[in-house]
Amino acid sequence: MHTRTRIRTAILATTAAALLPLTAACSSSEQGTAERGVAPQQSVTGDAAPAEEPIEEKAPDTELAVGDGFRYKDGVLLAVTGINRLTAADFGEFDLKPGADKTGFRVSLDVTNNAKNPLDLDAWGVNAQGATTGGQTEFVSAEKGSRQMTGRLAPGKKGSFTFEYALAKKDGAEVVFTMTRVDDSVDLLAEDPHWTGTIK
Repeated sequence: MHTRTRIRTAILATTAAALLPLTAACSSSEQGTAERGVAPQQSVTGDAAPAEEPIEEKAPDTELAVGDGFRYKDGVLLAVTGINRLTAADFGEFDLKPGADKTGFRVSLDVTNNAKNPLDLDAWGVNAQGATTGGQTEFVSAEKGSRQMTGRLAPGKKGSFTFEYALAKKDGAEVVFTMTRVDDSVDLLAEDPHWTGTIK
């Protein structure tokens, strides 16, 4: 073997060895796959283009839009179906209402358990933040139309749930909503799915 060939072979072997741990790390952190357009999109005003057939995306992705779903490796499917403004009519006398300088909103989520075992709905974390300029949200309570995510969801069943928040008006109307699953079926170090959308 020529000296030049030996050098080239050594360089390729070293490069491959260096990339192997990086590739393994990336693949082990995949929670599941994004599925585009699995839920009905929020209504829009004006003339809209004809709806196209949903396209399933196979590549792992955790950056999602309202209407997109995220399927975990065991088959559990999440889909944010809407981010909607709360009005005065949504709040009862004893509900926790947002201040005048805040926008109350509701995130609607569908959970479909395509796994083999019951799904513990209490083993989840949720978070919503402003996406326009940042900004933390605070929880509010609006009993009318609220569907709390709790208990267990049997295999083959689908549940619809809501989460109510308030965001300072100065922080705009764009929201990032994150779901964190905490059980033995997921890699706790992997990236959680995020949905970004506008309060409608």
